[in-house]
Amino acid sequence: MPLDPQLDLPLGRQFAAPRRPRRPPAAPAWGNDSPMTYLGRSVTLRLDGARERAELVADILYLPLPTEAEAAQIRDRAQGWLQGEAKRLLGERLALCAQRLAMPAPAWQLAFTASLSTEIATDGRLRLPWRLVQLAAEDIDRRLLALLEPLRSRAGARDLWDAAPLPA
Repeated sequence: MPLDPQLDLPLGRQFAAPRRPRRPPAAPAWGNDSPMTYLGRSVTLRLDGARERAELVADILYLPLPTEAEAAQIRDRAQGWLQGEAKRLLGERLALCAQRLAMPAPAWQLAFTASLSTEIATDGRLRLPWRLVQLAAEDIDRRLLALLEPLRSRAGARDLWDAAPLPA
């Protein structure tokens, strides 16, 4: 009986191609005319000390900072603007996604984590990372719908058990 050549292959990763070490992503340069991602597109940071508040005009985010501002100041101001936008925008997107699923919008809070992972806190609130605002609107909606769908299923199951009287 002939042997199957695939059964004679060694098991394990001993013959796998060596992995290249992963390089951490380069830290963004925070300065005048630096790019930043907002809603899936590149936005250019522009320092303008004459402005009173940050303002997005087309694809330019004007920050109320002098042109000689330090990189840390620019980063803090740009991320602060993004976090404010995240609070506004994620609330709107969450309400729209909940409406699409014919359910009330759940309570939520902004999470200040480095990751993009969404979660449900122990108190039942959704925790949405502010960095979601860097994704395109359709990607935000996709993540929110994936988070809300199991909640809708659970809420429906709870209503079913609450509505059915238990036999005595």
